[in-house]
Amino acid sequence: MATKEYSCVKRTKRSFENSLAALSRERPLNKITVKMLCEHAQLSRNAFYFHYKDINDLITDVEDGIVNEALSNFDTFREIGFPKNVRATIVALIELIDSRREVCRMLFDSSDTFTAKMSKAFCDFNYQYFEEYHGKGKINRTSYDFFYMFISSGFYGLLKYWLDNPEKMSKNELIGLTYVLIKRLLVVGDPDIEFTPKNR
Repeated sequence: MATKEYSCVKRTKRSFENSLAALSRERPLNKITVKMLCEHAQLSRNAFYFHYKDINDLITDVEDGIVNEALSNFDTFREIGFPKNVRATIVALIELIDSRREVCRMLFDSSDTFTAKMSKAFCDFNYQYFEEYHGKGKINRTSYDFFYMFISSGFYGLLKYWLDNPEKMSKNELIGLTYVLIKRLLVVGDPDIEFTPKNR
């Protein structure tokens, strides 16, 4: 009985999420009303207010749900170790975003907090492996945070571009490209990316 109830709640929430994403293609999020959302989802206002206080509360719930789902997937990669877990995390994240394509496109387009939450979660998750790979004490956490923000800005820009232009690259091609780019940046000591400037 509990499983059936959970499934019903999840289905209702997903209907509101998908309707919000569809409506966001026509107007800004701050112009979408609860009435519009309920009519599009074909659900009652009581159903909406049972789960959310307002539209912003729905957006926050969607953001947190995707971030938490991503992190729960990554818990299974902790034993792999860095840098091998880089590809595993990239595959899991792109698969997740692809499965929630329209909702994620809406968030990338309209919510600054979504990318910030994702970046913070990944930054903390990867730091322990990054430090272990390069040696504890050799990596300054503040420098790493700036370095990671540089990587994540490009990564989420790449994802957003792909969501807007899916015909230009397959999902598997995107995974391969992303892995090469991120690995080469994260694994600073790789011999194929070391660079010594020529004397002038």
